[in-house]
Amino acid sequence: MASNPTRDPALPTYGLSDTTCLRRGAIPQHAHLDWVQGAERLSDASCDELIAASREFPVTPATIVEEAQYGGHRKLEARKIGQTERTAWVFELLCEIAAEASGNHFELALTSITRAPQYVEYKPGCGHFGWHNDYSHGVVDAPRKLTIIIQLSAPEEYEGGRLQTFGIEVEDLPRERGTILAFPSLVYHQITPVTQGVRRALVAWIAGPRIR
Repeated sequence: MASNPTRDPALPTYGLSDTTCLRRGAIPQHAHLDWVQGAERLSDASCDELIAASREFPVTPATIVEEAQYGGHRKLEARKIGQTERTAWVFELLCEIAAEASGNHFELALTSITRAPQYVEYKPGCGHFGWHNDYSHGVVDAPRKLTIIIQLSAPEEYEGGRLQTFGIEVEDLPRERGTILAFPSLVYHQITPVTQGVRRALVAWIAGPRIR
């Protein structure tokens, strides 16, 4: 992994004492290619700060690979998050989670964040993302090797909007506020349509050498 971005020590930290990632509450004995969950969740205050900092950036088009063919596949409001004094802690956290998840679970060769993380909001009528993976083999700033998602809404704040992965079976991932999830970007996943309220999340990708 590349070195973490420099963070002003006077700024608030994200408040996690443990960035260990677990699979069903434990660290597996062998490497795998499935999702993991941070042992700790971000506090409500950290989630609120992340939302506020993210909303300082402009809304950008929510595009996908092969947009012309699959234009309705992804409907949401997205903002690309840059590194500022206010967001430096987020990039630091993402790098720590990536190193932990890959080192103890996935054994992926990773380099750095080459594509801006996105703050996303899913709302009724504009809130779904069909089955896909994030690897994007032929894209210039790909391949994305590791996907990290931070859940910023509480479950009671919206209906629908389930983050699901597809493996042996379709699985709903944890959705408590502040939950940090990571999985190899080759894993197929989707967000089911939001029918009420707003689902907020931060989505980030860590790049690495192409799989050959």
